[in-house]
This record gives sequence, structure tokens and C-alpha cells, in this order.
Amino acid sequence: MGFLRKTLLLLFLMASIGGGVFWWFNLEVSDGLGEEVRYKEYPVMRGDFRIEVKASGLVKPINRIEIKSKASGEIVALPVEEGRHVRKGDLIARLDQQDEKSAVAIAKADLVIAKAEQNQAELMFKRRKTLFQKKIISEEERDQTFLQLAVAKGKVIQTLAALDRAKDRLSDSVVRAPIDGVILQKYVEKGQIIASGVSSASGGTPIVDIAAMHTVFIESGIDEIDIGKVKVGQSANVVAEAYPKLHFSGKVIRIAPEAKVEQNMTLFDVIIEVKNTENKLKSGMNTQIQITILEKQNVLLAPVIALQNPESETSKEGEWRVHLKEGERFVTRTVTVGLSDFKQAEVVLGLKEKDVLGVVMTSRLKKANERLEKRIKRSRSFGGGKKK
Repeated sequence: MGFLRKTLLLLFLMASIGGGVFWWFNLEVSDGLGEEVRYKEYPVMRGDFRIEVKASGLVKPINRIEIKSKASGEIVALPVEEGRHVRKGDLIARLDQQDEKSAVAIAKADLVIAKAEQNQAELMFKRRKTLFQKKIISEEERDQTFLQLAVAKGKVIQTLAALDRAKDRLSDSVVRAPIDGVILQKYVEKGQIIASGVSSASGGTPIVDIAAMHTVFIESGIDEIDIGKVKVGQSANVVAEAYPKLHFSGKVIRIAPEAKVEQNMTLFDVIIEVKNTENKLKSGMNTQIQITILEKQNVLLAPVIALQNPESETSKEGEWRVHLKEGERFVTRTVTVGLSDFKQAEVVLGLKEKDVLGVVMTSRLKKANERLEKRIKRSRSFGGGKKK
């Protein structure tokens, strides 16, 4: 017996135990009851068939950045709040810049002095060079002024470097957004003194967390039973509990290579990328996902409840028995089905669109099930196993 048939039989058995619907024994319902069999009708229709893996998931930002200042000092400006959208380059925080501005001013003054000393050394060297050419001074006296010129040039380079460092420290006292995004969390307040993220042994004081939310990840744990069906690139439908009527489209972009165990369940993390152009999805939101494993469009579909076990050793893979309505009565027909889920089956052969299938009404099935339960009690297993 093929996988499909075993699956359907299992579904039938589960349904019968839970709700008393042993529909593949329909032919026996009228035996001894003395009543006319009544059917509930189900039409055969065309539609799209999908097999999906369902799971829960959490919204995660793709790019979450913890922002720290390279400088230390008191925060004098903090014009952001949690949830605010910022653009790259927007002001996040500004520290007290008094010391840094003073350092820049001093470095600029030092540079002016160094350049003046260099100019003076150049003039002195030119004079000594002329005097040396006229043999008025010695070579040693000329070389001495050359050395003084070299020292002056070096001092200019040093003061330029000091000025650059002072400007960098001044720039570091202003913290700007590195990306377009949303402020997820704010850790400090105006007036607070923070430590540098560069020089501090503790790694510095975080100011805010910012994340790009125009595209988000949905992180979902998929049961190991289903993970073999999930592939990168498959489409997914996402519904957030906050927006039950909205559907977000996504696709699988990553499958974890290693499992995790939660509540005695072996799960694999699957990452789904979802466009979030209206910024409705927030970090940490709970969602329900449906990953499309297989999809066929415009196929004949019949309800699984109308399929009955052929109970024949000569039946072929995919063959099932149905009650087909012809005129005012129902006749038994053998049909071939392909794909199937818990509700619908793809009809490959034996039926056409708008055919009507019959399923025995529940009131009569209940009586038939009572008879079956007596049979089960007389055997050790479903199917009439014999006692040893």
C-alpha cells in the first residue's frame, strides 16, 4: 500500500475515533438498518492545490545595530525616542564639546606657530646657503640651518596630526544614525555621562539600538518531521497576530544546519524574508507562517471525506472508491487521486468538474460505528487481527 493510501487511511482512522466517521464502510450502513441511505453531497471543483507547512514565528530585524559613542562625556542633546524613524546621518546624540573645541583651537594655534617657524627656517637656510656659496661661512654652518629647517617641517607635520586628532574627537562627540531605520531601544537620557566605546574596558555605554525594518526576518522553528520538505526559495504566507486580516508575502532564505530542542521537540530554525514597506511588522511580534511546499493550479479537487478504501488486493496505487451521483441515485465508482492533504485530494482520473459525490449522513454513520466498535472489541487491532 502506497504512502498516500496509508496517509489517508490514518486520517480516516483518526477521524473515526475522534468523530465517529468511518466513511469507507458506507456500503455497510444500510445493512440491517431498514432505512434508505441518505447522503450529504459534495461537488467536484477545479481549484488550486497546495501543501503547506505551518508553524509560528517571531519578527526579527535584519540589521540591528547597537550604537555607542567613540567619545566620553555628558550627553547634552538626545533628540530621539523609541519607535522613531531616522534617516542615515540624523543626529542621535551630542556630548558636551567644550573640551574638544578647546583642543581644536589649541591645535590650530600650534599649527600657525609651527608654520611660522618653518617659514623662518626656510629664510635662514636660503641666506646661509648664499653665504656658503660666497665662501663667507663654513659648510657646517650651512648644514646647521638645514637641520633647523627639517625640524621645523617635522613640527608642522606633528601639529597637523594633532589638529586632525582634535577634530576627530570633536566629531566623535556627535553620534549620528549609520543607517535608515527605527530606534528600537534607548539606553540613556540627556545629562547622563557615558563612557567611550573605544577606550573603555567595559566596551562603552550603549546609546540606542537601531534597526532597518523595511525588510524583516521571520524566525520560525520547524519540526524535524517537516524540515525535509522545506527548501530555500519556497514562498511563504505570514500573518501577524496583531493584524489577523493582513497577509505578508515572503520567501525562505535560510535553513539552520543544526537542530535545537525546545520542550522535548526537535526543531530547525528557518528564516523567512518579508517586505515590510508600511512598517506594520514590529520586532518581536508573534506570527503564523505557511510555507508552500507544493502547489498545483487549476486541478480537479474532491473532498477527502468522500474517498473510501477500495478494500481490494488488486487495487492500484492511488485508486479509491467514491459514491458518484447519477440522476437521483448514487453509484460506486473507482477513481485515481494524486496529491492529497487533510481536506482535499487531486483527482487524476475518473471524475469531471461539477460531478457530485456522496457521503453517508452522520446519523446513520453513528449506528454503523456502534457496530464497528463491537467488532473492534472482539479483536486486538483495527482490521480484525486474530487472538493468539
